[in-house]
Amino acid sequence: MNKVITKKKLQQPFKPEVRNQIIHNVLGVEKADKGKYKDAFESFTRAIELNPKDADAYFNRATLKVSSGDLKGASRDFKMSENCHRDSGFKFVKYPLL
Repeated sequence: MNKVITKKKLQQPFKPEVRNQIIHNVLGVEKADKGKYKDAFESFTRAIELNPKDADAYFNRATLKVSSGDLKGASRDFKMSENCHRDSGFKFVKYPLL
């Protein structure tokens, strides 16, 4: 099950850089849901710049790359997401990658 970050949870005390990273990821999802894919891509990229180990932002950006036909780029981002999860102790169950 995916963790859901609510706006209320975002109001809890976080370090500013962590809070900004989370905000960019959440905004990216909202933009993608509205069909603003370029803006969403930029938000996910900014989240990754703020935290290069943000597995969720890599996964979200990879999903956009798949829909735009960039399968090699998507594969790289999916692998980065998997590596970030692995580094954090997250366990995958036979997770297929592109």
